[in-house]
Parts: sequence; C-alpha cells; structure tokens
Amino acid sequence: MRPISRISPALIPSSASLVRLLALCGTIIANGAAAAIAADDASLGTAREHSQKGRYAEAREAFIPLLEDEKQAVAAAIGLSRAHEAEGEWDEAQSVVEKALAGNSKSAALAARLGEIHLRRSRHAEAEKQAKAAIALDADQPLAHLVLAHAFAETGRLAEADDEYRWFIRYYNRAQPKDAETLLLVAEGSLQYARWHGVSQVFDFVVNTLCPDALAADENAWRAHRLSGATLLEKYNRADALPDLKAALAVNPRAADAIVSLGEAALQQRTYEEARTRADEALKVDPSHGAALRLAADIALARADTKTALATLAKAQAIAPHDQRTLARVALAYLIEDGFPEDERLEMLLANIDAADQIALDDPSRFERLAIDLARRNPRPGPFLHHVGDALESRLKFDVAERFYRTAIRVMPQLSEPKTSLGMLAMRTGRTAEAAKILDDAFKADPYHVRVSNMRKVLRLLEGYRSIETDHFVIRVDSELDAVLGEYMAEYLEEIYPELVGQYGFEPPQRTHFEIFNQAKGVSAHEWFSARMVGLPWIQTIGASTGMMVAMASPTAAEKPFNWARVLKHEFVHIITLQQTKFNIPHWFTEALAVTAEDSPRPEEWDELLLDRVPKGELGSLDELNDGFQRPKTPDDWQFAYCQSRLYAQYMIEKHGPETIPKMLAAYRAGESTREAIPKAFGVDVATFEKGYREFVDGIVAELKRGAPAAESRSIVELEKAHRDAPDDAATAGAYARALLKSGERRQAREIALKALAADKATADAALVMAQLELLAENVEGAIGHLRPALDRDQPHLEVLKMLAPLLVRADETDEAERLYVLGRETFPRDPAWLPGLAALYRFEAADDELREVLAAQAARDTDDADSRKELARMHLGAGEFEQAIDYGRQAMQIDVLDANLHATLARAYAGDENHARAAREFHVALQLKPGDDAIELDFARTQLALDLRDAARKSLDAILERTPDHAEARALRDALK
Repeated sequence: MRPISRISPALIPSSASLVRLLALCGTIIANGAAAAIAADDASLGTAREHSQKGRYAEAREAFIPLLEDEKQAVAAAIGLSRAHEAEGEWDEAQSVVEKALAGNSKSAALAARLGEIHLRRSRHAEAEKQAKAAIALDADQPLAHLVLAHAFAETGRLAEADDEYRWFIRYYNRAQPKDAETLLLVAEGSLQYARWHGVSQVFDFVVNTLCPDALAADENAWRAHRLSGATLLEKYNRADALPDLKAALAVNPRAADAIVSLGEAALQQRTYEEARTRADEALKVDPSHGAALRLAADIALARADTKTALATLAKAQAIAPHDQRTLARVALAYLIEDGFPEDERLEMLLANIDAADQIALDDPSRFERLAIDLARRNPRPGPFLHHVGDALESRLKFDVAERFYRTAIRVMPQLSEPKTSLGMLAMRTGRTAEAAKILDDAFKADPYHVRVSNMRKVLRLLEGYRSIETDHFVIRVDSELDAVLGEYMAEYLEEIYPELVGQYGFEPPQRTHFEIFNQAKGVSAHEWFSARMVGLPWIQTIGASTGMMVAMASPTAAEKPFNWARVLKHEFVHIITLQQTKFNIPHWFTEALAVTAEDSPRPEEWDELLLDRVPKGELGSLDELNDGFQRPKTPDDWQFAYCQSRLYAQYMIEKHGPETIPKMLAAYRAGESTREAIPKAFGVDVATFEKGYREFVDGIVAELKRGAPAAESRSIVELEKAHRDAPDDAATAGAYARALLKSGERRQAREIALKALAADKATADAALVMAQLELLAENVEGAIGHLRPALDRDQPHLEVLKMLAPLLVRADETDEAERLYVLGRETFPRDPAWLPGLAALYRFEAADDELREVLAAQAARDTDDADSRKELARMHLGAGEFEQAIDYGRQAMQIDVLDANLHATLARAYAGDENHARAAREFHVALQLKPGDDAIELDFARTQLALDLRDAARKSLDAILERTPDHAEARALRDALK
C-alpha cells in the first residue's frame, strides 16, 4: 500500500542481461553531444561548469572565445547553443550550430545537435535529415540515433523508431561508454525501447546503476539526478523522487526541467499553489519552456479557465507547434469551450485516426480539425490520445475517456500508459473483474508503478470480501470484521432509495457498488480506501464516489465513531446527481446537494468560519467555489467550501423554492454552465442572484453574532498600552490581565485583575482571570466568589456562564447550576456546553422527562452522538414507548452497529411493539456480537416462542442451562416446553 522505496538493488540486472532490459520517457537529455567536449581543457571545462551550474550568461561569455579555437570549436558551439536553449533563446541556439556546421561540415556532433533543435521545434523532417547526416558521418553518434528514433515515433513510423531505440542496447553492450552524457543518452533511448516491449527491470537499472554511474563520472551532471527523480515520480514514488529532484537543483538551481518536475509532483497531489509557483519559477529561467507552459496550462484547465490555458499553450506552440502533449491540452480546451462532437462523428474520427484520408466530417469543429491535422502528420498519435483521455477521465467523462484510451492502445500498442489508465478507469467505474486483468498485464510490464501495485493489492483484498446484493446495490465488506455492518448498510440504502430517486427524478441504470474497507495486512482502513480511489494513501475524506461506485473506510475501524448512514446517503446523492447530469454538474453543486441531503445541523466549525470570514469579505462567489474543493490552501478552505455550497443550496430552496433544484440539474444535463443555468432556474441574472445570496449569509452571520461577546482582537502589546493610557479603566485592565495570563505571566495577571475588581467587581475578564488562578490552587469556592458578581443575568457573559455553572455543580449548588445552564441554553443556543451539563444534572436528579428532552436536543445537534441515542432508546423502552425506542435505537445503530447491548435494546423494543420477526433478527445479531449472554438469549427464546419456533426456543434455553444450570427463568420456560 505504501509507495515503494528506491528500487531495490537486488533487482539490478547484470550488464550482460541489459540487452533485454532498459526503458524510459521522452525528453532528450541535454548535453548529449558533450563527448566532444574536452573535459581536461580548463577553459572549456570552466564554460561547461558555468552551464551545469545554471550560470548561463557566464557560460555563453566563456564559450564564445573558444569558437575560434579549431580544436574546441565544435564543443564550444554545442555548449553555447545549449546555454542559449536553457533560457529559451531558440533562434540563437540554432544559429550558433548552423554557423559552426558551415565551417565544420564533417562534424557528426554538430549535425546531431542541429537535428535535436529541429526535433524540439516540431520540425520532424529536418530533424530526421540532420540525424541521418550525422549517422552517415559517425555511425555511433548517440544523440543522432536518439533524434532519429523520436522523429520516427512522432511521424508514426513505429517499427523504424523501435529499431533506433534498440540501437542503444546494442551500443551499450558493445561500447560500454563511461562518460555521463553518453550514459544518460543510453538510458533514454534504451529505456524507451524497454518500455515499448514491457521490460520491467529497466527502472531499477536506470535509478540504481546508470544515474549513479553518470554522477560518478561527473558530479555536476544534474540531469542524472533529474532523470532518476523523474523516473521515480513517473511511478508515483514521491518519497524517493523528491530528494533526487532537489539534488538536481542543488547542482543547478536554474534547471528548468527539474523545477517543472517538482511542479508536476505537486500537481499529482493537487497542491496547485506549489505547482503554479514551480511553473512560474521555471518560466523565469526559460519563458518558452514547453513543460512549464503545459504545467501552467494544466492549472488553468483545472479551473476550466480555457482562455488562460489557450494563451499559455500558444506560447508553447510558438516553439513546438506539433508537440502531442501540448496539442492534447489544446484539444481539451476546445472540448470544454465547444462541447463534444456527436457520438457518430467522434466514432468516425477515432476509428480512422490512423487513416486520416478516410475521415469525412462536414464543418469540422476546432477539436476535430486539430485531431485530423495531427493524424495527417502522425497516423499513430498514442501520446496525444492518452493525454486527452486522461484529462477527460479527471473530469469524470469516463465513457469518452475510455474511447480515447482504447484508440491509443489500438494505434500504438507499445505504450503502457493508456493500458494502465484503462485499468484504473475500470476500477473507478466498478468493473473490477475487467480491471484485474488489465492491471495484471500492466504490472508485468511495470512492477514499480506504485498506483498499479497498490490497486492490485486492493483487488486481492476485495477477493476475500463478502458481497451483499440487493435490488439496487452491491455492498462489499470484510467477511469477518464487517459482515453485520454490511447487512445494515444494505437495508438502509434500500430504505432511502425510493425517496432519493423520487426527489431527483432519476434512477441509476445499474446497481451501485459500495466497497467498505477495514484494516488488513498492517494497513489502515483509510489507507485501503484511499488506495482504492486513487492508488495512493492520501485522500483526506472517509468516503468518496467516482459517480459510478462508492468506497469508504469502515466506521468499525474509525478512531472516532461517525454516522455511516449519513455518509452513505451523501455519496449516493453524488451517484444520482453526477449520472443524472452526465457528469456535467460542478463539484460545488453536487456537494451542496449531498450535504443538504444529510439533513444535519450546520457544524460549529462552519459557524466559526462564517463569523471569521464573512465580515472580512472572504465569501467566495459561484465562480470561485470549486477552488475550495479542488485547490484548498488550508483545511479551513476546504471546510468553508462545503459550508458555502450548502448555504447556496439552502438559499436556493428557501428563497426561490425547491423546484429550482431540478431546473439547475436539467441545465447541467444539457451542458450549460452555472452562469447560463442561474437565469433560467431563478429568473434573475447572476449578479442579482449573488447579491441575494450574500444578504442571506449576512443574515445568518448576524444571527450567530447576536448575544455573543465580541472577541478581543487587540494584541498584548496594544492592551498594555491601552492599560497604561487608562489605568483606571477596569474593562481594559481585565482584558490585559487575561492576555497576560494566556502568556504565562500569572503574578502580573493577578495583580492587575485584582485592581480591576477592586474598581468594579463585575469586570468579567478580571473575574475569569482570578477564577482560573483560584482553580489552579483547587479553590472552587474562591473561583465561584469571583465569578458570581460578574454574572449579569440579563446580559450574561458567555465565558463567565460556562465557567460558573459547572463549578456550582461541584459545590453541590445544583439548583442554581441548573438555572445557569438553562440561561446559557436560552441565551447562547449554538454553544455546545449547556446540554451535557443539563443531562448530567437531570440524571443525578432522576428527572427523566427533562433528561429525555435534553438528550433528544443533544442527539439532534450531533449526528455522530451514539451515546445520547442509546440512552434515549433505553429510557423509552423502560417507559413502554416502543416506537420511540425503535427510532432512537436505529439511529444509534447507524453510528455503532457492533454494540451488542444496543441490538438487544432494539430487539426488546421490537418485541414490545409485537414485531417479533424483527426482534428475533436483532437478538440473533446481539448474540453474534456477545455470545453466551444469558439475559439476551432468554429474551431471544421468548421471541422465538412468540413466532412459534419451539425447537429453536428449546435450543436457546438449553444453551442457557448448559452455561447456568440454576437459571430459574430459563428452567421454568424450558419445563413448560416439555
């Protein structure tokens, strides 16, 4: 489940077996022609070191004089060209090489370098021409072979490309190169061959052999660190990738490739701010850096900001107009802006992508024109198809993404990525049997891919799970730990199914799968759940839906109990609304409806955020709301996004009527944006709608503020100055004393608080300071003595009230304590302190009616409170109020399903209500959880008799008497059965 550590040295292949190993990805390792550089020449070495350290201006200055040295001219030209390229000066980089080549026409290294420049600028024919010219001059020119291989791949000549990638394997075994630049070129070329042929050990060889060998040959070879880190990152092994990437920057802090890789690592975990920072950092070095521009575009596309994305991608296209990775992002932007082609048109396009002359589309869209133009240049654009599919999958366009993946596999079966993505997609859509085969094949080709490895472990775990099938659901649970939980979940889901499909007017066309993960094999339930959803153990929620299936960590394995029924309902609403709108519903609105469906009180945490942020003007708009879910800077941002989403839904329903929700859903299903949907659903423009929403929220905040004391906003320094300026002001003195106490200055705090109380004994802050100090000495009466005068019953101070009431209980002044708790509940109803205090008092006084009312209020405000519900169930059962006992018993079951005594309470309530069949079931479960309990088994026997199950009752009674032979009630009942 955890990401693999650095690839095990035990798997390093011998050099003799390298012929069958090696593989990696596709950016040309720079400095590949530097074998021509005379490393022992001081001037050339200095220039080269400048370049490797990111001092590109100094490098250029050092290389230029060497162009006149006949022996060093070639190496200097190549070094100068790369120094220009590093900062995006492509025309200069090309010009330097062309001038040098004019005077050194027999230089294979220069021809190869010129071919590399053409390749990077999407001039594939020119790249091929120069690479072939270089090879004609020197058959063992590594860079030329790499350029030629990539040029063949980019023009769809895969067999020729494959032969060129194979060349690196043969070359390595024949020549055994030792210099860093050639080793890294060998790594890239031969690794690409190995990837295409499903050879797995290459990743180990690259990370643990070739990259270390390159660094041993040249300690400044930062590209070796970057290559190692990028290889590990590609396998989602962040733990080992990040140190390598940072090591590259330690050598060259201006290495744009390494900076972008760190940005891509951030993007993997959706830390968008860090990714954006890295993109900007790389673009300061090289404003035309293709990968950095794509990273910036990815961040914009994640926000559906297609205008910014397209402008950014246009800069990348200005350098490399035919780069498949760039074109894939442009294609996505077109699809977002223009919509998807009709199914028949898309089918024709994808079916004939490798035969562009067969594509006949009238009035093609921008996306269609782009794809057709690409197909004409390259009939096997696998990377393009895969990148588009991946982007579509991230936007929950599963069916379309699958078509792109399958087309990529068909036209370019060498690629492993679309196969892996297809397996992951099958998992996301609940097709686990299909996913298992695909992921097994992917693992054989690449056993170091962390997500694939983790997902296969999930599949093996699921093989041992029990499946509970109902008319509309399939629940998979740990057969030993959660068998009871699964049955109750299935029952609950079927109960809410008619309500929800009726409410939303949509019924999923297939049964919905729920997978409940418990701890196993030393891995926590939450890690299993996270791995099931994304292949990595980092999801922060306890449940999640892909829109096709739901997974969650088992509540029986949670550190803190939670209401699993609420989570199930929340996630099933996602299933309905996502499918109902063809996955076009924005994140914030599906969350708004899911949270609203829970029908639970607004959490105190949300109220605190409202009180803090709304007055500061930090209320997000509809356009900004998705960012809180997808790019939260802090956990509070994430919580506030949920809060605002729910308030938007509440505003819609309360101010405009519940019929507006189906109107919004219909608009999304039709492919309309929120800005298009609002006027249709509410009859007002977006600005008017937003204004009304903000007024609605302002009203909620005003209500929250009512009666609550204003929080002290002044710092201790400001309070000290205020006290010094007005030493006789008791209120200021009290506030300063509290600040001193919080900072640990007890003696000074006491001194100032006493002076304030001497001036006005009702000074609340000063009384609180003295009460806290008295309590440190266990002087309860002294604390009470300071607090009583500070309590104004007409306008009570919240903190004085909260401290004084429990102290009065400790002092046995329970009547007065009760009055204060009631006062607090009436004055500050949102504060959670009053109900537990009253409940404790009413239990002590055996005031059952009052206790029931308080417990009911406590349960209503806390959906995860099992104890209050259990107590209510027992109290109602004792009073013969069976329906109420059943209601609270079932509510408690949705939080703590493994409490045997709760099942017994519920069973007795069902029996009292003469629902003996249900009572029998609950007694049976209670005995599963608590076998050998005589009281439960005796009542079970009585219920069995009520159902005329005499043999079963006899068996239950015999079991009791075997354990407890003198059990009088069991004996009498057993004798009556003879």
